[in-house]
Amino acid sequence: KLDVLVTTSSYANKTAFAGMIVNLADSSAYQADSTNLDINHESRDLAYVMYTSGTTGKAKGVMVSHANLINYTVAMIQKINLTSTDETALLSSYAFDLGYTTIYTALLSGITLHIASESTYKDPNKLVSFIGKHCTYVKMTPSLFSVMMQSDELDTFLQTGKLRLLILGGEPLNRNDLTHFFAKDTENKICFMNHYGPTETTIGCMATEIDRQEMIEHGVMNIIGKPLANVKAYMLDPQQNLCPIGVKGELYVSGVGVAQGYLHNRELTEAKFLDNPFEPGERMYRTGDLARFLPDGRIEFLGRIDNQVKIRGYRVELGEIEHQLRKQPQVSEATVFVKDEADEKLLVAYFVGEQELDIASIRDGMKEGLPHYMIPTYFVQVEKMPLTRNGKLNKY
Repeated sequence: KLDVLVTTSSYANKTAFAGMIVNLADSSAYQADSTNLDINHESRDLAYVMYTSGTTGKAKGVMVSHANLINYTVAMIQKINLTSTDETALLSSYAFDLGYTTIYTALLSGITLHIASESTYKDPNKLVSFIGKHCTYVKMTPSLFSVMMQSDELDTFLQTGKLRLLILGGEPLNRNDLTHFFAKDTENKICFMNHYGPTETTIGCMATEIDRQEMIEHGVMNIIGKPLANVKAYMLDPQQNLCPIGVKGELYVSGVGVAQGYLHNRELTEAKFLDNPFEPGERMYRTGDLARFLPDGRIEFLGRIDNQVKIRGYRVELGEIEHQLRKQPQVSEATVFVKDEADEKLLVAYFVGEQELDIASIRDGMKEGLPHYMIPTYFVQVEKMPLTRNGKLNKY
């Protein structure tokens, strides 16, 4: 139950609220006692509640404590080597925790934080110009990076811009976009990081530099690195036994970054936030992501458990189909959905191309890397992928 509503005149008169209303446009609101409030909260108290639908489509409030937030922010400040000369920008809605990486690292380190308008970060040339002029580091989704890659100002950006670090998170990486950018950035001026972590692990729990040679020469993608400070990762089989190195399992995350649970949803909290059998007294979060440990200790992300569907009796991983589609010549972006038609599940592929592409050639090219039952029934070329205000692919 809410007791106080802070708003402005344009909303105050339209809201039926039984508690106290503080109107920020009312000058009298600034004439009362201005004494600072006593600091009476503890590290386990809530810093915020972040509503996320995740992959379920049903919103749930994740309760993040001050300890969760401070641990993540300090770890990232150290990870990316922030200094007093750095500048960053918010390139998404502030109601989305992907942008909290830049917000809180700026607030806690004292660096400059710029706020980009939605019209700026949805226009390729405006986005590139803004980042090049203002930022030494930014974080964005791979989908928003695809928008950036459509700019015809990239060469100028690399010559005159001051960006040193670009963090990609929230979605799987797009190899075509990265390969194209690396070909332009021949001097390795900009470092790229892959950032991973569900909201339930406080913004993120892993971040690692993308190895250009490893990706281009060996096709290695979606390495999410090692856990941040005070975070642990486990790969478990369906019986929650530890998986050996190199064997895929479900990724569980433990440590200071694990949120308190879901607001007013005890049943879901108990299903997703479990006691850690390997560290008595600690909890771990069940991510629903498939991953595996590599011999060097890094973790490779392999997709979502719930992104697997059955097509004509075969279990299919949609991410694998998308990966093969992006490998086809001149396909820059791709996504695959399942469509129910006449009691049958069919695969539908949407893709963006540099010009009008021949569907038969794309289908034949995918057959070289996929079995017949994983080839989409329908292919739809679109001018561009729709994005949400958070910069993610809008699947709805």
